[in-house]
Amino acid sequence: MTVRHLAPAAMIAALLVFSLGRPGSGQPAATPAPQATTQLGLVSPDAAALAAAKSLGVRAVKILADWSIIEPKRGEPSWADLDRAVTAAAKEGLSPIIVLTYTPRWASLGTGPDLTRPEVYSRQPPRDVRDWERFVGDVAARFRGRVSEWQIWTQLGLPQFRGTGSEYLALVQAARARLRAVDPAARVALASPAGVDLAFLTRVLQEAPATFDAVALSPQGFPPESLLRPLGILSRRMRSAGKSIWVEWSPEGPGPDGTGAPARGVGQWARMLGVAQAAGVDRLFTADPARLDGDLRLIGALLASRPYTGYLVRDPDVYAAVYGAAADAVLVAWSTTDGRTLEVPASPTLRVTTFDGQAAPPDVREGRAAVRLSAAPQVMSGIPAALVDEARATAAARGPMLPVLSVEHDFGRSTEVSARLGRIGEERGLYNLPYRSRRNGAVDAIEIGGVEAIQTSIARQVIYVYFDIDDTFLYFAEGRVPIEITVEVWGARAARQVGFNVLYDSTGGYRFTPWQWVDVREGWATYTIRLTDANMANTWGWDFAINTSGNRAEDLIVRSVTVRKGAP
Repeated sequence: MTVRHLAPAAMIAALLVFSLGRPGSGQPAATPAPQATTQLGLVSPDAAALAAAKSLGVRAVKILADWSIIEPKRGEPSWADLDRAVTAAAKEGLSPIIVLTYTPRWASLGTGPDLTRPEVYSRQPPRDVRDWERFVGDVAARFRGRVSEWQIWTQLGLPQFRGTGSEYLALVQAARARLRAVDPAARVALASPAGVDLAFLTRVLQEAPATFDAVALSPQGFPPESLLRPLGILSRRMRSAGKSIWVEWSPEGPGPDGTGAPARGVGQWARMLGVAQAAGVDRLFTADPARLDGDLRLIGALLASRPYTGYLVRDPDVYAAVYGAAADAVLVAWSTTDGRTLEVPASPTLRVTTFDGQAAPPDVREGRAAVRLSAAPQVMSGIPAALVDEARATAAARGPMLPVLSVEHDFGRSTEVSARLGRIGEERGLYNLPYRSRRNGAVDAIEIGGVEAIQTSIARQVIYVYFDIDDTFLYFAEGRVPIEITVEVWGARAARQVGFNVLYDSTGGYRFTPWQWVDVREGWATYTIRLTDANMANTWGWDFAINTSGNRAEDLIVRSVTVRKGAP
């Protein structure tokens, strides 16, 4: 299975390689207008899944063209498996997208022991880009007239790609030139780091717009609603440049350090498709259609055939989006908080169902119908035209759909956010508790100096204290707003024995601040770190972490963390 998230140690190595080089000048090629609805797709399915795909509403399929398997010996390619996959997709009426990826041993940059490990040498770029050009040209010629869309590599960052950003762009440029030489209408999708890396994506859009037609994202395991903000930002920028957005997503999957509870079911997929359409995603891919058979069929029938119209602004944590128009319009609503309801005008034509087709009669009083909401979306058909008009007007006036927040959860006008740490502590716009399920972030709650605090653990490899800054306070700053992070810690027992630095989401990827030793003292000490290149786009599900991996003799104890905005 493809690794979707990176542990922080690997993450840093992955991000350090992405220093983009500027390609040659050129304007982006003209591309078709974005689709009105999000198209469902599969990723490298087995034969059984492929056969059932079209009935589930799936219209496209990614097929892996693994160069390391196709041509293990130079000049002796074997095309049988790829031929069968493309033929099978065409037989089922699906659009094949070939993913060109991985490097044979003989072509790899790897040397010495690396050449004995396929998981290493095949993820490195080729030593000579001309070998890659020849392979791409051979694939393009073989499937001329049968395949028109291509993706270059599966995902960027370790362990999937072990090269630099310049090396990756060289592969993309070479592939695009060969593909366009064979088929002038060929479309090329750019791979991206895990999550939704806005810094990387906006940078490559600025510096290499002529190299790609679509971006392929992989925010595996992210809750659908958490993707609304990054996808909304990305959609505006990509669409203005004529680019498409593809998302490969699964509701279950490991978190960045390999943990994470499963979250399956029709409700998750319905929410994700709703979010994808609202955010302008062109294609939404699943790698596991067999376990989502009924889910995809129901979702596809209701949403995939209806374009997104707009949304309603109601109570906090309530999501209500309209798809379609006139009598065909449906309102899909759900809530991430228990006990919420949505009121709509009652009418004889109003019908409320769950996504599995079960009736969910609303509570009708005085001409209003109250629909009880949960995490599993409710579908309302026969809705009044006024709701459709309202949804359309709201989207036009407010822009992309975003969570509606209560006053106590809106930090847009705050000067700072903070977290007082302990068993539960107090979190005011700065969140640590959601990350304690991670193996390397499972800090211990302790009491010291008469107050609660948390402690890292060298013995248990718990070396990070993760934080997410509330998006209403700061999101995708792009270095426009300097910030200060103040950390309150317990004094060290001896000099240069315990310290920390901050690993944060910057405009150039996640990076470390200089190491800070904790002063020797009996009591609390505070240290303030100023960042001038903060991005804080929650790229891998968190904004920054206190890192203690340099400690050996003593664990770090933290009582509070505060984030403040500085003057631009």
